[in-house]
Amino acid sequence: MPTARVNGIDIRYELLGPPAGQGPGPDRTPIVLTHGFAGPLDDERPDLLPLADKRTLVLYDVRGHGRTTVPPDPADYSMPQFAADLAGLLNAIGIERAHVGGVSMGGMVTAQFAVDYPELCESVIICDSTCGNGADTGPGGDWERKMKTGISALGYLANKHGLEETVRRQQDFDRANNPHLAESPYPPEGDYERIKLMTVPGYVGAAKAIAERPDLTSRIPAITAPALVMIGEWDDFYPCALRDHALVPGSRLVVRRRCGHGERWRLDTWHSELEAFLDDVEAGRPVAGEREV
Repeated sequence: MPTARVNGIDIRYELLGPPAGQGPGPDRTPIVLTHGFAGPLDDERPDLLPLADKRTLVLYDVRGHGRTTVPPDPADYSMPQFAADLAGLLNAIGIERAHVGGVSMGGMVTAQFAVDYPELCESVIICDSTCGNGADTGPGGDWERKMKTGISALGYLANKHGLEETVRRQQDFDRANNPHLAESPYPPEGDYERIKLMTVPGYVGAAKAIAERPDLTSRIPAITAPALVMIGEWDDFYPCALRDHALVPGSRLVVRRRCGHGERWRLDTWHSELEAFLDDVEAGRPVAGEREV
């Protein structure tokens, strides 16, 4: 289990696939993907492994998650800190430039990374996520404000009642409010398995980082790397994705029909669209446009 000492913590990571520049076909830039909230590397790894067929795939546990250090102080968790950790990790393992992406919380880390460390981004991939935090008055901002309340409540519940009870209450809420829950590819028992990879301090710290993240909608128009914004049509983040696509010059929007939150919904489409985007970037083709799949 390799780790890298970065910013005073040990970050657990994995390098999968062919070494950088040695994949099949043209020279392949590594891809680094950041996982979602309370969904560490070990949970998302099976969904992401096919990406290692063509290029180096870098996966890692965000601070507070999985086998990376869990600082006890909530003040040590923030979205800029998560981005700085990723920059430090890439430096520690000798990757000078990468396709940088993530799903859900991982997309938030990616957006922060893209504006703070643009020189490290060959491309930017934001999936089922948002670049904002309630600054605008449109439907994207409406959802972000609602999500901020919800994620703060989850952090409070975890602190007061523990992680399993927090999962139970979140599932109760989903059963009452999610019209597509019966179609979800994420089984309820998976939530309890995933939460075993977390601690209360890590969960609470990450929830704080999400709730208090900077609103980047004024900064993302400066992104110059090719960008992919991918979203499920049933995802609550859908209006955020439409707004962020409009703000990032030359970005590609992919809407996956009959999909909710997370890459596992119609996983084949998630992989095919991501691979098509990476192929276009590496071939120097323009990526701008909008697609439904």
